[in-house]
Amino acid sequence: MILLVKLIGYYQLPGALPQPVDFAVLFDKSFMRKYTNYRTFEKFLQGGRFRITSQQDFEELPEAQMDQHVVKNTRFHSWGEMLDFATDIYARKQLQQQKA
Repeated sequence: MILLVKLIGYYQLPGALPQPVDFAVLFDKSFMRKYTNYRTFEKFLQGGRFRITSQQDFEELPEAQMDQHVVKNTRFHSWGEMLDFATDIYARKQLQQQKA
């Protein structure tokens, strides 16, 4: 059983310090529907039967397990690829908002 936990990652715009980003925002419903078999990042984690009750649990999750789940349930070949792709989309949105 997974409790609702706010998971945080980091992204960095060129020439700026890394910024925290909530994974629920990074992997929003639009991203999840388009690129995965799940509607939310929380459901994605539940589908992998990962026991995550804290940020630390998530960070200690073996990457090989996450990679297997990603390969089976997304368009990506690894967790790193999925994370990088979502981060790129998020960073582009942030840059567009700064220019507006």
